[in-house]
Amino acid sequence: MQLTKLEIKGFKSFGDKITINFNDGVTAIVGPNGCGKSNVVDAIRWVLGEQSTKMLRSDKMENIIFNGTKNRKPANLAEVSLTFNNNNNILPTEFSTVTVTRKLFRNGDSEYRLNDVKCRLKDITDLFLDTGVGADSYSIIELKMIDEIINNKDNSRRNLFEEASGISKYKVRKKQTLAKLRDTEADLSRVDDLLYEITKNLKSLENQAKKAEKYTSLKAEYRQSSIDLAYYKIADFSTELERLQTQESKVKKDAANAHQNILNAETELQSLRQTNLEQEKNLSVQQKTTQEFVNKIRGYESEKKIKNEKVKNLQDKENRLNLDINSDKQQLNHVLYTIKRLNEELFDEQNKLDSLKTNLESDKSEVDELRGQQQSAKGKLDLFNKSNAELQAKIYKLEKDLAVFTIQKEALLQESVRNSVDTEAKEAELQQFNSAVTELEGRVEAQQLQYDSANQLEEELQGQISQCQANLEELKAQLAKDLRLVDAKQNEYNLTKSLVDNLEGFPDSIRFLKKNAGWKKQPPLLSDVLFCQEDYRVAIENYLEPIMNHYVVETQQDAVQAIQLLSDAAKGRANFFVLDAITHSPNAAPAPNDNLMSA
Repeated sequence: MQLTKLEIKGFKSFGDKITINFNDGVTAIVGPNGCGKSNVVDAIRWVLGEQSTKMLRSDKMENIIFNGTKNRKPANLAEVSLTFNNNNNILPTEFSTVTVTRKLFRNGDSEYRLNDVKCRLKDITDLFLDTGVGADSYSIIELKMIDEIINNKDNSRRNLFEEASGISKYKVRKKQTLAKLRDTEADLSRVDDLLYEITKNLKSLENQAKKAEKYTSLKAEYRQSSIDLAYYKIADFSTELERLQTQESKVKKDAANAHQNILNAETELQSLRQTNLEQEKNLSVQQKTTQEFVNKIRGYESEKKIKNEKVKNLQDKENRLNLDINSDKQQLNHVLYTIKRLNEELFDEQNKLDSLKTNLESDKSEVDELRGQQQSAKGKLDLFNKSNAELQAKIYKLEKDLAVFTIQKEALLQESVRNSVDTEAKEAELQQFNSAVTELEGRVEAQQLQYDSANQLEEELQGQISQCQANLEELKAQLAKDLRLVDAKQNEYNLTKSLVDNLEGFPDSIRFLKKNAGWKKQPPLLSDVLFCQEDYRVAIENYLEPIMNHYVVETQQDAVQAIQLLSDAAKGRANFFVLDAITHSPNAAPAPNDNLMSA
């Protein structure tokens, strides 16, 4: 036996993994103080099973894990592996190379491995007994241990000789055997008590055994009945799935039809709204035109009233002028009559003057008197001439005013004629406008009727849309409910399919057969074909748990082929139900009767 290799990772100062090879001859590790030479010895002592932290020069076991530096994080694991060459078969094992590994995690967990197989500390200790290799054997000698051997402190010299001569192995075995003997003697001292307890509980155990036998019998019958019932339940689930798929397709089709009806109704409503908007625009234009005509008519009526008032004023003025003319004519006639009368008086006075002139000479005194009378008459005549001149001027003025009034009258008459003609034209235009207004009012009433009809149609369509929307919401709610049900079923199916596809919880043998292309038929497991009511599922699963992962094959040849594949690949064991053997067996269970419940 020879030490060939030492691997250290995360132990004390060894942050990185190092490998020390021990070739033929002497291997020495030299270096200055503090470089880690003693840590190599501690690693060897630790991997061989040392449990004392004092021997490892540490306060607690966790401190042997690499604690990190300024530039490196602490390690979470300390691992040391020691490899021996066992060509001489000194170690009691069939392997020519033996590797001992010890791991310690920062959370306190530890493990031992022998050739990368988990083992106990006792297994490693027993392996190195009587070989001189161990945590406290003479294969690792410190300087202080030499002093202890020389001074024979605590019989250290004797222990060294016993270890070298192979006696320590037997002493360890003796110690273990004595411990077992003490335990056996303690157990023997309690035999009577155990017999008393067993006798006391024997009857109860016999009753329990009978119940267990009956339970086993009923369990076998129930298992066979469950297997028979499974054949009758597979088709029911397929039919239910087809019915749900048909119902889902119908619901989707109804939802699509309802959605299309709503789109059509919305399109028709949009068209009616557009038509209604255009009609409202036309009505607004017509109302604006009507208002303009009405304003124009009102302007014409106002202008007509003004002109009528003006004509009335002119007629009143004409009447006043006619009255003034008549008054002036009467005054002129009176003046003319006065002038005529004065002329007659003048003529009479002239005749008298002539008579007086004739009689002048005859009567001088009479002449003087007549001169006086003549002078008086001349004064009157001057007065009358002055009055006549004033009357003539007044007559001229009156004639001039009369001419002006005549011209004004003619102008007024012409203007009256023009106003009459304009009034007739305005009245004709007004009548035409009234006709247009009447026509527009008729068109407005027609448009209003059409608008009311459109509004009524819109309300009806709005009611239909509301009804369609209510129906759609109801269909959506039903569809959402159905979709949730379908999603739940789909999720349940996906979860089950994922578990089945990944073969979660199945042994390695079943996974191997499921994925092996050499087994072409791929029959189902009993758990794949077994169905029951949900209320009984847990009880049935607990009852049939030992055989739930048994394959259900048609022929014995299929089972033999699978067993051969497992044997060649060393993938463990598998169990099978052979349907041909069950069908042709004389003890095969009959078909379920009416008392069996469908699942």
